[in-house]
Amino acid sequence: MTDGQFTKGHLITLLISSAIGVGFGAGWWFFGASSAGSAPLVVVGVVAVLALAGWLALTARRGAGLPSGGGREESPFGKQYGIAVLLMLVGIFAGARVLSAVFEVPEAVPAWVLFVVGLHFLPFAKLFGSRRFLVLSALLCAVAVLAAVLAIVGWAAAWQLVPGFGGAVVLWATVAAGLLAADRQGATSPAS
Repeated sequence: MTDGQFTKGHLITLLISSAIGVGFGAGWWFFGASSAGSAPLVVVGVVAVLALAGWLALTARRGAGLPSGGGREESPFGKQYGIAVLLMLVGIFAGARVLSAVFEVPEAVPAWVLFVVGLHFLPFAKLFGSRRFLVLSALLCAVAVLAAVLAIVGWAAAWQLVPGFGGAVVLWATVAAGLLAADRQGATSPAS
């Protein structure tokens, strides 16, 4: 996230973006689990969310001694972030409407949503100073395309299952990679 010293501001940015990833990953996972009608998959999702939330809490606690810096004026959650999120929302709703009303394939909406979410991460690489967002973008878009391909060739459940589970796994893996990288950068120290 930074070429310089990791600061409390960087940690806060990491924690916020990671919490968002955990939350939206949970949404995707539980969508997939409900589409599959599987209680064991719901339990797996709950365990994954609790584990990641615990890791976030531990990371926050361990980073309490970090130096100040990376304050609000340096936060990536500004105007450009807001524009990217707004464009994503417009793209989701417009595309969903076209898929449902014009092409009459409402089952394709989850793949569309995941694709647009993936695209909205492209500018985050520059905003957050991390190429991890380029990888996240590419993987989410690839999962969405995979869902479409599998559904078109005959696996109708792919419209829900692939974006659901694939979106969750990609988001959660990105969160884990960010937290591991923070540990490697010395962003956290053993809790006292």
